[in-house]
Amino acid sequence: MSTEPKISIGMPAYNSAKTIGASIESLLGQSLGDFELIVSDNASTDATCDVVEGYRQRDARIRYERQPSNIGANPNYSHVARLARGEFFKWSSSSDWCAPSFLERCLIELVAHDDTVLVASRTRLFRNNLESWEDYPSDIEILDDQPSARLRRLTSVLALNNALNGLIRTSALRRTRLIDPYEGGDVVLMGHLALLGKFRLLNERLFYRRMEATTATVLKDPAGVRKHHYPQMGPGTLFQGVKEQLGWVRAVLSAPMSSRERTRSLIHVARMCYWGRAAYMQDLRGAWRYIARRNQPD
Repeated sequence: MSTEPKISIGMPAYNSAKTIGASIESLLGQSLGDFELIVSDNASTDATCDVVEGYRQRDARIRYERQPSNIGANPNYSHVARLARGEFFKWSSSSDWCAPSFLERCLIELVAHDDTVLVASRTRLFRNNLESWEDYPSDIEILDDQPSARLRRLTSVLALNNALNGLIRTSALRRTRLIDPYEGGDVVLMGHLALLGKFRLLNERLFYRRMEATTATVLKDPAGVRKHHYPQMGPGTLFQGVKEQLGWVRAVLSAPMSSRERTRSLIHVARMCYWGRAAYMQDLRGAWRYIARRNQPD
């Protein structure tokens, strides 16, 4: 009899002492209990460790790790996925909340459709407390049969990346590079997953996402976004647009598909490169400013 959990939940955390308790409780209260919860603390400076440790002592399903230094959001997200032992995987933010039936409903839908790699529920956004929620109108479902069509649909309709918090086949995740360490790495991952299979959407609002400047990247200013990804400023912060575009190319080249579908997907990626050409000019200006600062006398 296998001792591996059916589902692995990865929870990256950083200075989340005020919100992580409610997030953990929403998972421990799931109607489906066959899971492990992996918390990776990204060198928090608040009481995140103490809060998680209190829950860990009461529930053996919780695993806690602490990074020796802040490695940035994307590497920490990838870290918890690499530790997963379950057949299915879910990322869970340390500030969001899931209804008690979330895991069970997503698992039923995912098991019922072999052509599907991800199932998510509809989303409610909230600030401060759950009672302040409002329905999010634009959650995505991608049911096209052709990989190139799924890629086009994802890149045309994805706004808030709520689906990243759905339930995913671990075998599909293992075929990707997870979330590469550049801005937009999470969207490239979603594109790679879409090339591998369909996304299904439950017509139930079971996922509650906290929308505050301290928790939602979309509400941060450019400097805050950069610090979120790169706690230590250095040459790794350069050429964000180029890195993202290369990520799209790698995803298309590594996903299994016919030559015709690969060509169609690469043509779409080339168009994306053209549409996003302003980002490459920003990359060049950023590199020039970086070189100029490095050459300034002390």
